[in-house]
Amino acid sequence: MIRAEWPHDYQFLFIEPPANEVAEALDGWKWIGLDGLEPAAVSAFGDIFFRAGDGSVRHLDMLDGKLTRIAGHWAEFQADLQNEARRDELLLAGLVVAARKNGLIPAAGQCYDFKKPPVLGGEMSLREMETTFFVVKVHIAGQIHRQVKDLPQGAKINKVTISDR
Repeated sequence: MIRAEWPHDYQFLFIEPPANEVAEALDGWKWIGLDGLEPAAVSAFGDIFFRAGDGSVRHLDMLDGKLTRIAGHWAEFQADLQNEARRDELLLAGLVVAARKNGLIPAAGQCYDFKKPPVLGGEMSLREMETTFFVVKVHIAGQIHRQVKDLPQGAKINKVTISDR
């Protein structure tokens, strides 16, 4: 189980998938360079936060398809989440709160997603949100981002290919 300690107020912004499901989901992201990173937390949208060997925290963003260093150490990351704007930036907290108020709550093994991935022109709004299986969402996001990463901004995408591995 990937579990981190959060203040009670923030626990709903995270999910706790089993480690084997995280490993399976990350199979679609091998191309991004995850060697030496240990999954430490998973957001309600399926973003994965890693601890690196140097103690820093990396964020695998399902929307942008990027792996970014976001903090020098875990305590700094936790402190960053005290800031509402930073919670919205990293965890899409405003959308999570709105979804929950509207009765959209992920079941075990699920996370939030958008019906059409924003990278493919989908809208990031409450009405376009749904719950889906965590492993499927993360794996497919990795495949999509691998295929579009070298395209120029605004390029028309006619087709993406999704595989089960």
